[in-house]
Amino acid sequence: METTVALPETRRERRVRQRVEKKIKVGAVECSLADLLFPVELISNPDKTNKEYSRVVVGMVDGEKMSLNYCSNIYQLVPNEKIFPEIENVLDKNNIQYEVRYSHIDHVKFYVEYRITDPRFLYKMKGTNDGIVPLIKVEHSYNGLVKYKIIFGYFRFICENGLVIAVEEMKKYNLVIKGKHTKIILSSFETLNKMLKNFTKNADKMVATITSKYELLGGRWVKKPEDRITEVLKANKIAIHENNKFNTLNFIMSKIKDESNDKRWGYNGKVNDWLIYNGINQYLYKNGNIMTPTVRMEKDSKIFEYMLKYEPA
Repeated sequence: METTVALPETRRERRVRQRVEKKIKVGAVECSLADLLFPVELISNPDKTNKEYSRVVVGMVDGEKMSLNYCSNIYQLVPNEKIFPEIENVLDKNNIQYEVRYSHIDHVKFYVEYRITDPRFLYKMKGTNDGIVPLIKVEHSYNGLVKYKIIFGYFRFICENGLVIAVEEMKKYNLVIKGKHTKIILSSFETLNKMLKNFTKNADKMVATITSKYELLGGRWVKKPEDRITEVLKANKIAIHENNKFNTLNFIMSKIKDESNDKRWGYNGKVNDWLIYNGINQYLYKNGNIMTPTVRMEKDSKIFEYMLKYEPA
């Protein structure tokens, strides 16, 4: 019986490995709609294999054929070209003004944000110039690791980040559309159309209900912001880094101080739970954070729900 001896890693091999590891850790890459609409098809696996890997999702990415997923014969492929242009068509038909940002991870996970810039839906936090507008997030993948989903949220102009909506309101107004199979995904556009029509018709009522939770945080002034940040992060199991390269609390506090002292926003140097939530939100979404958009949103939602439930000491 032969024994295989692991040879020491050469410098070149180490550099290659480190580049690969770094690439794996990079989050979503911003792109254009055209970058998401590359040709894709489902073919039989040319190799002898088991049922679970009998099909291959193949795409033509940057002029090269790329295997995106190995799956079973019951997998149903829904190309991006049947999703994102259709969603934009629904928005256009409802005469809703929007800006859009596209991104992907390794050409298999896709994230699109539609920021509703329509002035009809603009909301400002009471007593401030802190403006927020609705945001529609869409997730999809070719490898099955990200489930198809359309989610309503909010976008805050100050930090240009997305904000979650409280779970209670998400359920009350059916602000999440999700599916797995082709029929459900294709029918989601009509569901989105109904959702937008309902939102447009009942905007005042829906916006008031949703933003009341933001105002709840906005009405809680905090004497010791650092203690509140530490409490929230620990309760939600988010690591607090403190070294010569980065300090989590300092990063979040710098965002909060900038906003509370900026005369444009009207906080007059005071700090409330709303600013603290947004400071933590900016930490979750900061550049270089290797969490996927899905994970960030899940953590964001848990933090928001925690802060609604537990007042600062």
